[in-house]
Amino acid sequence: MAAIEAGDTAQKQFHKELTEAGKKVCEDVKSKGTYAVILASRPYQNDALVNHDLPDMFTKLGIPVLTADSLPEINHVELKKSRLDVVNNYHARMLSSAVLAAKTDYLEYVQLVSFGCGHDAYLSDEIIRLMKEISGKIPLILKLDESDIQGPLRIRIRSFTETVDMRRRKESRPKIHSLSDPYPVKYTKQSRKEKIALIPNTSHAFSRLMAAAFAGQGVRTESLAVGREEAIRLGKQYVHNDICFPAQIVIGEALAALKSGKYDGDEVAIGMGKYVGDCRLTHYSALLRKALDDAGYPQVPILTNDDKDSHKLHPGFHMNLFTAVKIAFGLPMIDVLEELLRKIRPYEKEKGSADQAFEKALDEVIRGLERRGISGARKGFEKAIEIMKDIPYDRSEKRPQVWIVGEYLLNFHPGANHDIEAYLEKNGFEIIEARMTDVIRKTYFYQYTQIREYRLKKPLADKVWLRTANQAFEIAHDVTDKIAARHPLYTPACRLPDLVKDSDPIIHHTFDAGEGVLIPGEILHHAKKGCRAFVILQPFGCLPNHVVGRGITKKLKEIYPDAQILPLDYDPDVSFANIENRLQMLVMSCKK
Repeated sequence: MAAIEAGDTAQKQFHKELTEAGKKVCEDVKSKGTYAVILASRPYQNDALVNHDLPDMFTKLGIPVLTADSLPEINHVELKKSRLDVVNNYHARMLSSAVLAAKTDYLEYVQLVSFGCGHDAYLSDEIIRLMKEISGKIPLILKLDESDIQGPLRIRIRSFTETVDMRRRKESRPKIHSLSDPYPVKYTKQSRKEKIALIPNTSHAFSRLMAAAFAGQGVRTESLAVGREEAIRLGKQYVHNDICFPAQIVIGEALAALKSGKYDGDEVAIGMGKYVGDCRLTHYSALLRKALDDAGYPQVPILTNDDKDSHKLHPGFHMNLFTAVKIAFGLPMIDVLEELLRKIRPYEKEKGSADQAFEKALDEVIRGLERRGISGARKGFEKAIEIMKDIPYDRSEKRPQVWIVGEYLLNFHPGANHDIEAYLEKNGFEIIEARMTDVIRKTYFYQYTQIREYRLKKPLADKVWLRTANQAFEIAHDVTDKIAARHPLYTPACRLPDLVKDSDPIIHHTFDAGEGVLIPGEILHHAKKGCRAFVILQPFGCLPNHVVGRGITKKLKEIYPDAQILPLDYDPDVSFANIENRLQMLVMSCKK
C-alpha cells in the first residue's frame, strides 16, 4: 500500500510540474505574439521511434510543442456538444485539447494517428468538425506507420506552418462561435406518424427482428434489402476509409436506399444499432450523421436502441424493457431457423426449397412477434419448425463441416462476406455458424460476470438489470429448445455461460473486447465435437478482433494440431478472387 501511495504522490507531482511547464509555454508565446502546437496523440506515440521525431521538426522551426495533458485547462472543457460518446479519458483529452486550440489564438493542433486505426478515424472526423465550427481553424492530421522516411512528414509540417502563418497575418484573432447541437434533427413522437424507420442489416433475419420489435412501440419500420456493391461504394464515399468495414456497409445500405429513389428523404428515418463501449459501434450514429449530411440528407433523423440517448437523437423513441425482452426471445428462434437451414440446404432434394421454407418460417415468427409479442412469436415459431420439417432432404452422405466465426456483421451479412456460405457449400461443405444470440447477450453476461467474480462495486439497479437480462436469455433458450426439439436435426445450443469457459486456457471468460471470448470459445467447443475446419472473418484494422481472432490461432493449433484455421481480413476493396484463393487452400487441405 505504501508503494501505491508513493506512486500516486509522484504522479500528482509530475502532473503538477507538467501543467506548470505548459502554462509557462502558453504565457511565453502569447506575450510574443507567436503560437505553440498541441501534439495530440496516444501515449505510445510520445516515443521518438513511433512519432519519427516530429516534436523536433516543430521546435527546429521555433515552434514550441505541447502535449494535450500539459494544458492547464484540459480538464475543464465542456464536451456535451460533441457528437461522440466519450467512453475514456483519452477521448476526453483529444477532444478537449482540440476545443482549446480552436478557441485560443496562440494554439494550433496536430493529431497523430496510426495507419488504419478506426478509433483514430472517428476522432479525426470529430476534431475537424469541432474546430471548424468553433473558429474555422484546420488541424493537421498526420498518419504514421512503421516507415522511418521523414521527407513526406516534413513537407506536411512546412505546408501546415505556412498555412497557419498566412492565416495569422490576415486575422489577428479568430472569431469564436458557440457549438450548436451536433444532432439538430430529432426523431420525435410526431415522427412516428410521419416517418418510416429504415433498418439496415446486421443479418437479414436480425434486421427483420429489430424492425418488428421497434414496431411494437409504434415505430413504422421497414427492413432494408441486403446491401452489396452499391452499399459498399457509398460507404467508402461517405464514411472515413479507416473506419471498420461493417460501419461502411451498414451506413452504405442506408445511403443506397435513400439514393434509390424509392424513399422520400423527408419521410424516413434510419434505425441504427448502438453499444456504448470499446467497439466502434459506439459511434455509428455519429458516423451516420456525418454521412447523411455530406450525402445531402441533413433532414433525415436517426434512432437507435440506446435507451439512455445522451445526445437526444430520438426523444420520441426510447427502447423499453418490453421491446428488449421481445428481441431477447426472438434471437434464439432465428438462430435455430438459420441453423436448420444450414443443416438442410446442402442436402435438399429440390434446389432452392430450403431457402424458400426458411423465408416462410421466418415470416411466421416475425408476424407473430408484430401481432402478439412474445406469445405470438412462440406460436409462430411452432409453425416455423413444422415448415422446416417439411423440406425434403437426404443427409445419408455427410459433408465435412466448416465453422464460420469472427466479427458478427461479417459472419451474417452475405453482401459483406462475398457470400462465403454459398461458396463453401458449392465446394462440398456443411456450414456451422456462430449464434447472434450470444453476440447480443455477451454485453450483459460479461458485465454481470465481472461484477460477480471480481466483486466490482456497481449500483444495485445495474446489478439487478444485468442479472435480469441474463435470466431473460436463459428463459428464451428454454422456450426455444422445447419447441425446436420437435425437429430431428435440432441440437440444443451450448449456452453462453458454458461456451465461454471453454476459452479459459487461452483467454479468460470475462474478457470483453471485440468479440471477446466468443471466437476461441466457439472454436474450442466445436473442435471438441469433431469440427476441424474454421474460418475467422475480421474487418481489416479491427484490433480487438485481431487479438481474439488471428492472435489466438497459434495457441489453438497447439491444442488441436490437425485443425485448419483460416483468418480472413475484409475491407471495402477486398476482391472475391483474393478471398477465393485463400478459401481454396482450406478446401484442398480438408479434402486430402
